[in-house]
Amino acid sequence: MKTVNTKQLRVAVSEYTKPDNAMAIALFLFDISVFSAAIAGVIFLENIFLRILCSITAGMLISTIFVIGHDAAHNTFTSSKLLNRIIARIAFLPSLHNYGLWLRAHNRIHHQITNVQGFNSWSPYSRQEYESLTTAGKIRERIYRSVPGIAVYYLVERWWKEKFYPFSHIDGKYNSVYFDFALVITFLCVFIGGLVYAGITLPHTSVAELIILAFVVPTTIWNFMIGFTVYQHHTHEGISWARTVEDRDRMGDQEDFTMHVQYPGWYNLLSHNIMEHTAHHVDPRIPCYNLAKAQSVIADILGEDMHAVKFSLSGFLRTMRNCKLYDYENLCWMDFDGNRTTVPLQIKSERKVLRAA
Repeated sequence: MKTVNTKQLRVAVSEYTKPDNAMAIALFLFDISVFSAAIAGVIFLENIFLRILCSITAGMLISTIFVIGHDAAHNTFTSSKLLNRIIARIAFLPSLHNYGLWLRAHNRIHHQITNVQGFNSWSPYSRQEYESLTTAGKIRERIYRSVPGIAVYYLVERWWKEKFYPFSHIDGKYNSVYFDFALVITFLCVFIGGLVYAGITLPHTSVAELIILAFVVPTTIWNFMIGFTVYQHHTHEGISWARTVEDRDRMGDQEDFTMHVQYPGWYNLLSHNIMEHTAHHVDPRIPCYNLAKAQSVIADILGEDMHAVKFSLSGFLRTMRNCKLYDYENLCWMDFDGNRTTVPLQIKSERKVLRAA
């Protein structure tokens, strides 16, 4: 029995790649409106409990707006390339992401060489590599692979180093990165300036209070949520990593390196289906509002070959305990002491042989 490949899956879900402009614009305007209302609530409401609720809501909305920016950056959110570029840049502002650098890191690297060591989020060290780190490096890695460290990892390793300013270590020349950096900085200055002005002029609040509730808390929530999401997409006991692109191609296709974490319908609705991730990697042209349908088709086709797990807190914590280091030769996860925590994983060619036997 032949294993289905990515090209065949793309044909099966091709009908879901067509954008719905009315749906897209409605989602974008709704999210921006709710985020703006939440920030306004933090500033103008006097009840501290309502202001805290608005602060938390703002953090959640940064995440959902970012999903829209992510789709628009893939040029899939609407049928207009120009409108997609405009929406992406606006949607990336609350999370302070550089649109041009995101195209490089996500579209041109992550989607092309998924789960290749050194190119993707939470790229695991081997035991030898970990042991060669300094004491500070080992402590840093242990923090990154802890629950609170999820937010720290994304903030430092992904946003600051790769998606904010075009530092010298970022290879290649990409159009608009300095313009996009200026756009983000302008937004940040205007936003913080507005909070400072409101803190000085409004009698029921202060500058420090507004900075914390309207900026620090939402930004912290956002960084945890994006880290929490990205970690689950490609880190799991059943997901392989590779040292090179050639190894990755030999081991499988896009769907073989992506975990479908199944959440309740209400969470998928609130998160714009971001956890329907197998479908997104099979074909990034599928907009978020069509991902659930495409994911269902892929699940029917792949059956037991699709990496899928229902989310549970205990399961998530177990994965975080088990997936610390990776044995790239034997394809299994290890803890920080070098003890194997999973059995060697089967690569796609091995599954094909087993199913044909």
